Amino acid sequence: MQGRSGNYLNRNDIDAKAEEVISHFDDAALSRQVSPIYQVLDGLVSKYRTPFHFDQDLGHSPQGRKILGRYDFQPRQILIDRVLPYDSPRFRWTLCHEIGHLVLHRKIDPKLVSREKPQFVDTRTQLHFIRTANRSELEWIEWQANQFASAMLLPRPILLSALITLQTERGIRRLGSVYLDDQPWNLTDYATILRDLSRKLNVSRTILRIRMLNLGILVDARRSKRS
Repeated sequence: MQGRSGNYLNRNDIDAKAEEVISHFDDAALSRQVSPIYQVLDGLVSKYRTPFHFDQDLGHSPQGRKILGRYDFQPRQILIDRVLPYDSPRFRWTLCHEIGHLVLHRKIDPKLVSREKPQFVDTRTQLHFIRTANRSELEWIEWQANQFASAMLLPRPILLSALITLQTERGIRRLGSVYLDDQPWNLTDYATILRDLSRKLNVSRTILRIRMLNLGILVDARRSKRS
């Protein structure tokens, strides 16, 4: 697929792009068991003079939804609403989402934005782009930014390394993968891994679960799928 948002990028393409950005600012970041988002932030500030603002009230969308994050085309800047505690899981997700717009969408023709000030707006429920964008274009842009946020928060090498360490410490088999079915011991291992890994990597369990499923690390074979 190719649209006004740029060339088609599948999940693997976006994963590779996120890892390229991470390594550009810190070539050892992917060998650690810590999300590299602040190395990327510091690099964007120091090397590319990209402003980040975390202390403003971004207000509400026309639909009355609280705006949590925003990427402005001109002047190029990223803003995270002050309602989000610094370094909280939601703050980190929103920050990575907006960095995704910077990396993937900064070359979009600003004429597509029917606003006085072209910008991407991220509310609690969804990312709102321009009113003139058709639905498929809007959904495509949202999907790309979300995939980038997931890949930056939880790069495959970091997630795998942290998972294997945790499984080894807990005496859990199948290193590097999680198999979930209706057997009590597999349910217990899954709950332990999701709880401890989400704490270690400072992400929500929902984001962690989705990322593990997308990477094929988690196989959910339960008869009745639940979170």
